Amino acid sequence: MGDNDQQFVPTYKVRFNGTELNARDDAHLQEVRVELRRQAPASVSIQFNNHDGSYDRFRGGSAAQPGNAHMAPGSKVEVSLGYQKQGETKIFEGEVIGTAVAVTENGPRLFTVRAFDYLHRLTRGRATRTYLDQKFSDIVTAVARERGLTADAEDTAFVREYVIQHNQSDLDFVRGIAGWLDFDLCVRHLEDPKKLRFKAPDVKASPLLKAVYQNPDLAKKEVFLRRFEGRQSLARVVSDVVVRGWDPQQKKEIVGKAPMSQLYDAMGPTAGPDEVKQKWGETERQLVDYKVFSQEEADKIARTKLNEYARTFIRADVEVQGDARLHPGAVIEVGAVGDAFDGNYFVESVTHIFGSKVKVSGGYTTRFVAARCGW
Repeated sequence: MGDNDQQFVPTYKVRFNGTELNARDDAHLQEVRVELRRQAPASVSIQFNNHDGSYDRFRGGSAAQPGNAHMAPGSKVEVSLGYQKQGETKIFEGEVIGTAVAVTENGPRLFTVRAFDYLHRLTRGRATRTYLDQKFSDIVTAVARERGLTADAEDTAFVREYVIQHNQSDLDFVRGIAGWLDFDLCVRHLEDPKKLRFKAPDVKASPLLKAVYQNPDLAKKEVFLRRFEGRQSLARVVSDVVVRGWDPQQKKEIVGKAPMSQLYDAMGPTAGPDEVKQKWGETERQLVDYKVFSQEEADKIARTKLNEYARTFIRADVEVQGDARLHPGAVIEVGAVGDAFDGNYFVESVTHIFGSKVKVSGGYTTRFVAARCGW
């Protein structure tokens, strides 16, 4: 087999507790599916053909009929995907949460291992506590540290008089904060599987790669685009956002405003808020269900929401030749699908799928959901 033939021959490595799959597991492997999300723990499901029932012996087994104790809950899991010529890239590290068995008529008996990345540790238990005179970035950093993680947190600047975690898991608590700020809240496995990213979306970043329909140039970071489904909607897009609050000490209203000039990036010649203004005039959305304590905070939340709504203008489901570089929060360029939909997209979620050659749908595929606020 020549170098060109090996260019797109997919390979994988799966390790449990640092050890690669044994010959039995390797022969029975059906599928590896890694799901990466921008504001949630990443997960992986590893599916094996269990036709002989050998995976039912969850603990123990023998040399002739080994069990699967190495896949027990709490076991460390690492997944790497790639191609023979380039080698594999580790795209997931986490811990086994559980297993499942499936039996269907006229179908194979299947055994599946399910794991989450270390962010799942924030789901353990609930707490009620109050943080006084702290920034959101300091709070998220402290919560991550309590769970054995470090944090790559962007300074949120404004100080809150108090923030209450009311009978919530740590994950629900910090996801609520990230949701209002429209921040990334995830682990980037390509960098550090135990570092929590808490930052604003970088929609102005240079494209990580370009997806094109025909003859991708690998030297130019191009990948083969297998499927593109784009849709455009102005249903949630507005031209202005206003956040209203109340300052109890000074007894006066707090009003934060964000006009469409405060988009992080239009991502095209015409932004969604411009389209709204042209069609229906200035369209304002007022937010009063978020308690703001300062003018700085009100302005920050207004701008955050303006950009979040604008990214609903164009959404796309995309499938490309498998590429381990793809991750939530990246910017991807799409080409050759039409003038209106060509351009840069912000990636919200990514699914990497490796199917063994015994399956009809074998190979390595990457799917992602992306958004842009202009065209």
